[in-house]
Amino acid sequence: MIRLGLIGLGQAAQILHIPNIEKMESKFEITAVADISKNLTNYIADKYRVPHRFTDGMDLIDCPDVDAVMIMSPGDHAEFAIAALEAGKHVFIEKPMTSSLESLEKLLEVKRRHPDQIAMVGYCRRYNDSFMKMKELLQADSRPISYVRARTIILEGPWYLDNTWHEHKADDLDPTGRELMNRRMFEEIDRVLGGNTSHAQQMAYLLMTASGCHILSAIRELIGLPKAIRSAVVSPNGMQFSLVFEYDNFNMVFEEMNDQEIVEFDEAIEIYQGDRKMLLEYDTPYIRYLPSKLTVSELDCGQAKTTVYGPHYHDMFANELLEFYRCVTTHDTPKCDVFDAAEDVKLYIDVAKMMK
Repeated sequence: MIRLGLIGLGQAAQILHIPNIEKMESKFEITAVADISKNLTNYIADKYRVPHRFTDGMDLIDCPDVDAVMIMSPGDHAEFAIAALEAGKHVFIEKPMTSSLESLEKLLEVKRRHPDQIAMVGYCRRYNDSFMKMKELLQADSRPISYVRARTIILEGPWYLDNTWHEHKADDLDPTGRELMNRRMFEEIDRVLGGNTSHAQQMAYLLMTASGCHILSAIRELIGLPKAIRSAVVSPNGMQFSLVFEYDNFNMVFEEMNDQEIVEFDEAIEIYQGDRKMLLEYDTPYIRYLPSKLTVSELDCGQAKTTVYGPHYHDMFANELLEFYRCVTTHDTPKCDVFDAAEDVKLYIDVAKMMK
């Protein structure tokens, strides 16, 4: 049994993770929760009968009844992750792991000093059943990749949650405090990107590290890092951007849009291999247990053929929690550890700097 402490009790905790943790009662027990909102902390602690409650994540990390810490608070997660590792705790870090190269290097150095502690990053799309099938088929086939395109064109969570699920919100935070946090966040993004950045550039970086990172990291697992960033074009408000990456013998195009109000969740990866195309489609994670599927279209002996793998109903958030449990109990290394995720942090910064 792994005793979990949860830092950050908002949408990710309430909608995506706690329901799965509850179902894995033989593997996990929530023994401590923390949020800057005292009211929200008390609500979650009372609802799930959690014995320890804090309004400072550092106090939770010091709690002796916690074996592993899940970090789901807004913003940069490196500070909590470093403290947890130094306290001898395992850590599950929701993306974005960190936003700066300085905090990244410090986190990696602390992890090197604590090799027995698991430090996993929550790239849930990489634990989706259809994604893992796509990777399996890609690795088993010798046809070279000729083109890759991907997209994240989505309506965000609030509309879905208003129609399907109640999120208990913090109601005791000072609005001026929120404004100060937002201002400091954008100031930090400007510093990370080298200064003198536009608001559109800052917004695009925030968007990429908050949502686009899922598909970009999944593509990196499938085909590796690009050899060059050929284009990074951002819209005037920063809520749309298009990227072109160069690989050895093909290009990859990625587009993200987050300012549309159509009810759709169009998130996909398409890999072309001459006479075969694989299409992986994700649906919104804010409605539980929606299936995913992988569609393979081929030209086979002059005949068009389509094979659909799925629908797959396993919850990708449950899959990644099971991976975290397995790694903690067997001392194995998760595929999405901090060293793996470091490649994404560096790529996102390079992309955002090009958006000038």
